[in-house]
Amino acid sequence: MKKILAIMLVLVLALTLTACGGSKNKKNIVGTWQIVDTATATEYGFGLEFRKDGTMSYGLTEELFAGLTGEDVTAEDWDEAMKGLEMLMKIKYKIKSDTEMEITVSAMLGLAKESTTVTYSLDGDTLVFDGATYTRVK
Repeated sequence: MKKILAIMLVLVLALTLTACGGSKNKKNIVGTWQIVDTATATEYGFGLEFRKDGTMSYGLTEELFAGLTGEDVTAEDWDEAMKGLEMLMKIKYKIKSDTEMEITVSAMLGLAKESTTVTYSLDGDTLVFDGATYTRVK
């Protein structure tokens, strides 16, 4: 009887440890990523930021933004522009597996909401997100 009880406890323990494994990618994806051309190593100035709180944003580097507007852009100007954009649109991400995440976009103060599943892969400082390759900036 003791052997059967011991085997059952080991099985229960093994199952609980398996269930708690989770995805390492949830923690590893947090940071800022910039898109690059893998063949030429060209950086395009477009990127993604994944935050610990489950929100994310798309963005342009200050240099690219200044080039598009033809004006000098300070870091403060850039931060204000990004905050304004995030007030209009919120993006949340949820890691579903090591290859898929759910992206939910809320706009117009939450009146419009849409979710989609995006494929991704993460290998060290390289992120392939929805077919585009990004390199970790920070």
